[in-house]
Amino acid sequence: MSTVLSMASVGASQPGQKAAFSQRSDSVKGDENLISSFQALPYDIQDEIESLYDFVPEVQQHFVILDKIGEGTFSSVFMAKLRHYPDIHQLFALKHIIPTSHPNRIEGELRCLKQIGGQDNVIGVELCLRNRDHVVIVMPYIPHEKFQDYILKLSVSEVRDYMRNLLLALKRVHQFNIIHRDVKPSNFLYNRETKQYALVDFGLAHESPTPRKGASSDRLVGSEKSGLLSQKKGVFTSTLTNQTPDCTQEDRYNSTSKNNPSSNFNCKQYTHPTPVLDSKNCTKKIKSPRRVLLAKRALMVKEKELALTNRSHSNYSATHCHCFGLPQICSFCMTRGQQQAPRAGTPGFRSPEVLMRCPEQSTAVDIWSAGVIFLSLLSGRYPFFRASDDLTALAQIISIFGSEEMKQSANLYGKTLVCSPSSSKLNLQTLCTKLRAGPVSKQTSIQNDADKENAAILSWNSVPCSAYNLLERLLDLNHFTRITAAEALKHDFFQS
Repeated sequence: MSTVLSMASVGASQPGQKAAFSQRSDSVKGDENLISSFQALPYDIQDEIESLYDFVPEVQQHFVILDKIGEGTFSSVFMAKLRHYPDIHQLFALKHIIPTSHPNRIEGELRCLKQIGGQDNVIGVELCLRNRDHVVIVMPYIPHEKFQDYILKLSVSEVRDYMRNLLLALKRVHQFNIIHRDVKPSNFLYNRETKQYALVDFGLAHESPTPRKGASSDRLVGSEKSGLLSQKKGVFTSTLTNQTPDCTQEDRYNSTSKNNPSSNFNCKQYTHPTPVLDSKNCTKKIKSPRRVLLAKRALMVKEKELALTNRSHSNYSATHCHCFGLPQICSFCMTRGQQQAPRAGTPGFRSPEVLMRCPEQSTAVDIWSAGVIFLSLLSGRYPFFRASDDLTALAQIISIFGSEEMKQSANLYGKTLVCSPSSSKLNLQTLCTKLRAGPVSKQTSIQNDADKENAAILSWNSVPCSAYNLLERLLDLNHFTRITAAEALKHDFFQS
């Protein structure tokens, strides 16, 4: 089998291709339509399907894989049907998780699908197959369209239904204190014909931490492991250690001996009784040139370290660095450890607290992502934010919501934000209206399709103000006051 696959992958001659097709068609033999559709697939996809059959033989026993429908960083998704039940036309989505994924991550995704999925627009799980390091999650397949294909075709009423069902799914997930962490259009499947919705891909989902006042973040990591999902180790680290200069070995020793009387007692007990030394041998060792040189070097290094320590204590205190509030970084801050915080998610949908690496993140990060989707629907622009790094993404958010507003939000997260030049907040209703109107060429192309969906186009002439009010609540820079999914479902926008 490996020889045939390698021949096909490098582009064999016609006889070799026939042999390859003969081997590959064994997995779908008995149905000429399946054989022809399988042979029509690109060679690389055929290779992946055959490899999956080899990795997890149970997949080939129960399913016939029809095509590859998606691929991510940690998995590949295939569309399949039952092998031994031709009368059942239900299709399934087979998610093959890469073998290098951590077992806790796979377990967390399965727990979410099993305990949360199956209702309120959250995808469920039908079956899970495992062979050694390879795991395949079998889920219902929902036919859907790409977001960019229907974003300009939806009416205001359809946008209302879309957001209602998205928030309904998030409400279900957040009831279990789970952060989905990757809410985006490609993970919220939508079938415009059947009005089906499904929130998928819980590969990044984890339990929302509940910080306690007066407790260090290191303690929180251990205390939050008993929930539905386990937090990753090292996600939350105390910032206090970054602000306090490291003490020297001498300082640690002196503090230990002063605070712990037993340490002095043990030290005296160790040095008594005094050993009897041979004065001749001792004199020879002390006067050895090599030992004298090493002793001098050790003394010089020790004095240098002590001088640097005293200098750092005097010039670089934890509360007085040289770059505080300035668009620069001093040498002291360069030596500080980087603050650790969850950053998983898709660029363009990360909330401000994620971009500013706030360690205390909650389910509000999903609400921000839903707000970005709503912003795309109201403006007709997708993707709305496109940034190559976190600072660029933060600058794009500031250009819309204002620098002063972002500074106030940063202060809540214990951050000092410096913006140059400053920018004023834009009116979201005016922004969305102008962007959706677009250039003249775009208006003409939309008008040409007005015969089919004239009502949908005309509905955007009277967008209710409640829609933009909900948008502002979803995109609240302060995650403490950002609206929840349950509260959003009661908003006036969904009552009309």
